[in-house]
Amino acid sequence: MNAASEGETMNPRMQIEFSRGGRFEVELLADEAPKTCAVIQARLPFEYTFFQSVVSGLALLCLPPDLTVPRENQRVSAIEPGTLSFLVADEPVLVPDEIYISYGIFISRGLTVDMNQPVNVFGKVVGDLDELKRTCRRVHMEGAETVRFSALP
Repeated sequence: MNAASEGETMNPRMQIEFSRGGRFEVELLADEAPKTCAVIQARLPFEYTFFQSVVSGLALLCLPPDLTVPRENQRVSAIEPGTLSFLVADEPVLVPDEIYISYGIFISRGLTVDMNQPVNVFGKVVGDLDELKRTCRRVHMEGAETVRFSALP
């Protein structure tokens, strides 16, 4: 039997790499967010500057000026550490496109007035979540950092 059991598909994978150190494999949740994953995969490689979220908890975020996706597989809460998600722009309430990398308790826009800005959950870090947490805390304490999204070597 192959790596995927019968009836299961293998989700595609990519990696994220922090400019000051830290590389993590990410499983794309293609079954749950196929459109978002397709857009992300088509754009690889790309990089954006990530910084600590100020309203959603333990997550890094970036504001991609040139990337958007349709809404799908959306949640506001129950987003586990190590999750990658995309907040789709909502112009009437001045919400821009945002990509998040969660590393602890994360509630999408949990401190905003309407508390109703769900994110597309599209990926999950595979492996050492403690190392991801240390890396993200470094960004929180030392400032913004470039994160490169790319295909696995």
